[in-house]
Amino acid sequence: MTIADENTIDMIARASEGGLKLIIVDDGSLDDTARFEAFQKKLQNYFRYIVGQLKDDHPECDPNDVTITVACAVPPTEAMQKISGLEHPGAPGLSVSVDYEVIPSPFG
Repeated sequence: MTIADENTIDMIARASEGGLKLIIVDDGSLDDTARFEAFQKKLQNYFRYIVGQLKDDHPECDPNDVTITVACAVPPTEAMQKISGLEHPGAPGLSVSVDYEVIPSPFG
């Protein structure tokens, strides 16, 4: 699963400081325009998961203790980097941070 699979959650991990980390895998295979479009769709899906299904899957987790990390094979685009968090008027008080980690592929 990668950024192009917009209807999936790529990975879920326990954050070291508590809470959950939802991970988007960006393998760098898309051009910048397609990459950003896929990224936006993926973020929307992740946010829907946080405000909807999360409590069923992880009842112990508060949505405010969820972060989204984008694991990038190549550095995120400038447009991507402008997104550092998500808020939604339908979920007042909920703010989810978005961060980026560049993890180069060992396959080049």
